[in-house]
Amino acid sequence: MLAAVFPQHEVQIWDCIAERLSYLDVWNQLNEFKPDWLILESVSATISHDAIVGLYAHSLGTKTILISPHGKALSQETHSRFPFFTHVLDYGQQIEGEPEYVIRELITGESRQPHEIFETLPPARQDLLPMQKYDLPLIGRGYTFVITSRGCPFRCIYCRTTVTWESKVRYRSVESIVEEIRRYHLTNIAFHADTATVNRKQMLAICEGIKSLPWQVRWICNSRVDTVDLEMLQAMKSAGCWMICYGIESGDDRVLAMNKKEATVADAERAVKWAKQAGLKVCGYFMLGLFGDTTETMEATTRLASTLPLDLCNFALAAPYPGTEWGRIAGERGWINTSAWEGLDQNYRAIVDQPDCSHQEVLAAQRRAYLKWYGSWRGVKFLFQAWRPHYARFFWQLVKNHLGG
Repeated sequence: MLAAVFPQHEVQIWDCIAERLSYLDVWNQLNEFKPDWLILESVSATISHDAIVGLYAHSLGTKTILISPHGKALSQETHSRFPFFTHVLDYGQQIEGEPEYVIRELITGESRQPHEIFETLPPARQDLLPMQKYDLPLIGRGYTFVITSRGCPFRCIYCRTTVTWESKVRYRSVESIVEEIRRYHLTNIAFHADTATVNRKQMLAICEGIKSLPWQVRWICNSRVDTVDLEMLQAMKSAGCWMICYGIESGDDRVLAMNKKEATVADAERAVKWAKQAGLKVCGYFMLGLFGDTTETMEATTRLASTLPLDLCNFALAAPYPGTEWGRIAGERGWINTSAWEGLDQNYRAIVDQPDCSHQEVLAAQRRAYLKWYGSWRGVKFLFQAWRPHYARFFWQLVKNHLGG
């Protein structure tokens, strides 16, 4: 979407993970392309790695922009640690409006106009992405993301969105979304939003827009369990949606309330039931080590995941991201056991020691949860359906990272 506001410039997008680019590869590409500007978007766990690329660019005389919610929460520390960045932007204090227009103004001097808002952003430059490198089990090869909205009206204490966009929600026009799909003939999409189903009217209109296309689109999206109903889910299914990904988080209502989730276990059970009635696959996202978690509540979360008719399951770790309420609570109480920014990783590192829930217990609960769910018939079914020989490395890395310690 950033590339789309520079139609008169030569722009490249380097997805180092998908393209498996090493630091040496990036250095060589920087020397070959010789960009005037390099823009990096980082989160806490990756910012030090991204800074290496920023330093490479700086040494070649390239101006650099780092845009990061981490930079908003820890502005002084980020500036101090990485003085070689030409600009360190955050999403709040310095960015009033959309970051695409702010960065364009920095680079070209072209002032933002009153009509230039999120809704009027041009379709993203999907043609610049290494789309055939994107390949995941069930989703398949050649998928891409299409952004539908930014921000979330909810205030879950662990969510980075409360730092990134705060509570300001804006919705992209359905016409622009459908035009992006049409322009690049997209057929395999993951709709990207902080909560894709938070605006019922928009979601139903997106479904109608997709159905108007002369080809079939296969897509998934994320959702909260308290923002759906059976009619909406049926409309999504009729428009090509095949899986919905719910942020369920915990199997304990007290923990959900402490973390300001504003949804209950009963909401999750109902939402999953509706999705299955509509004929959708369901992915359940859960979190361990949330504020107030104990061994017993984490076990309740694992039981709920095993009880619900889910087709795919993920157990993340509640990272105390800078700027979030959870980060503030854990920091003020002295529960965070490392100062390394790389520790702020919701997949593999637990760094919070609560009185009734140590980081070792959280990691142990995660291992038990994965073993229980993927050792069940539902987990075996997913592995059987998703397996392809070229996924061997992918699955091996998952097993090693989650169960090896």
